[in-house]
Amino acid sequence: MKDENTPSFDGKPGASLKQNNNALRKINFNNIGFRKIGFGQCGFVFERPGWEFVSKVSRPGFGDALWSDFYQHLKVWECFRDRSLDCRVPAVHGYVPQEDTAWWAEKLHNFPSTSGFQMPSNALLTKRILPLPKIVREALIDSYCPEDLIESAKLNHTNRDCLARIYLGRRTKSETKSPNFTLRNFNLHLDQMIELDLYVAGFSRAMGEALAIIHWDANVDGYDIEFVLGNDQPISKDVVNMPSHASLRINTASTPKSFRRKTSIWCLDFNLCSSWPEDIGWKIPEDLIEQLVIAFFENDSYYPLPLMETDLEEELWSGFRDAYLYTAKAVLATKDARLRALPALFIQAGIKRERWNLELGRDFGECFV
Repeated sequence: MKDENTPSFDGKPGASLKQNNNALRKINFNNIGFRKIGFGQCGFVFERPGWEFVSKVSRPGFGDALWSDFYQHLKVWECFRDRSLDCRVPAVHGYVPQEDTAWWAEKLHNFPSTSGFQMPSNALLTKRILPLPKIVREALIDSYCPEDLIESAKLNHTNRDCLARIYLGRRTKSETKSPNFTLRNFNLHLDQMIELDLYVAGFSRAMGEALAIIHWDANVDGYDIEFVLGNDQPISKDVVNMPSHASLRINTASTPKSFRRKTSIWCLDFNLCSSWPEDIGWKIPEDLIEQLVIAFFENDSYYPLPLMETDLEEELWSGFRDAYLYTAKAVLATKDARLRALPALFIQAGIKRERWNLELGRDFGECFV
């Protein structure tokens, strides 16, 4: 599964980096600490200079959730890794249980003592999604941060850790700018993406394609997964493999339109997902479709929705639907023929559920009650 450029399981730089970058050779990576860059339901996320991956460390009582995250993430990544897709899934580098005394003995002193819970714990190691570049972060601050907080927001180091959640199924409900503005886990709504001239049609197709692979290749329901925008700059292995003093011009742009060239969609956070044996698809297809519809609507509003009011929103749904069905057809072409009708049944059930939802006077995409 690994090539020579992949970091080893113990987190040390790979052989290529050692051979080709004299400056990095002189760094004692064992003395460089971890930095908390995010958090989720089941744990905190730490990055460390010199590593191409992050460590998600489970909070007390969430060890099983982190193991589920690892298991489902690995299933999905193995279905994405050999495909050329517009949506990416971070590579899985390993899982470190709390009982791995050798790993923790070497790494524990590098974790901050203020992490908020006691370690050692369980750790999931995955490829780091690079944050959005400075020019884009500052554009988001200028556009959506209260004016009196703009300068402090630009100086706040935590705002460097910016991945933007992309909500194609939700618009902002208020024009008031939040006094608690932060770029960590920034929520980018459809109307904001339109203001920034982002390629929302491409986003919708990428999500449809990704969800079809998650459903019909990985056999994972996608419950509570996230879709985010991250940086699309060269990762360190691209740099350290270059000849000495080679020319490198990292693309920087002066407008938010650079999103189109400089970012990638990533799918992550699989700890609440469920998977199923393939024969469930022909033994109890109704139950499977019901679960997939629940997972679709009980997620945050990443996906475009059916039956929306504007032409653009209808176009986004059509793009999502068509990409989902096209990709699912290709995935299922080599599988049991009894599965091939299920993707269309999922789409039909989703439309039916949303029509029923609207007839009851609920908001678009509202969760089950």
